[in-house]
Amino acid sequence: MGFPYYIVEQAWERQGGRCAYCGKKLSWDNRGRDDAWGAWEPHHKKPLEYGGTDYLRNCAILCINVDNCHLYCGHGGDFRQRIVLYDDELPYLIVVFQRKLYNKYTRIVIPAKAGI
Repeated sequence: MGFPYYIVEQAWERQGGRCAYCGKKLSWDNRGRDDAWGAWEPHHKKPLEYGGTDYLRNCAILCINVDNCHLYCGHGGDFRQRIVLYDDELPYLIVVFQRKLYNKYTRIVIPAKAGI
């Protein structure tokens, strides 16, 4: 099962249209088109088979052409494999959370490679 469209859209915006692993700039129009520049796929960081969800926090956008981070990072080089990816393994994943500050919720965005 795939992510709902709005989740993919939010993950794309969160990552600024870049691959979560290598940081390469991607093209929204080239989703799933491995023969095109900036091709990409949404990926479950924790596979559904292992209890993962279709929520935004489990979605990472990975490139699929030249570097093919989706195949090599997301599946260990074999699409039959299911690998759990952790945020610290995705240097260009952007972590977004809300924090209550002065009785208001503030949106905080931190690049994963900065550490939390």
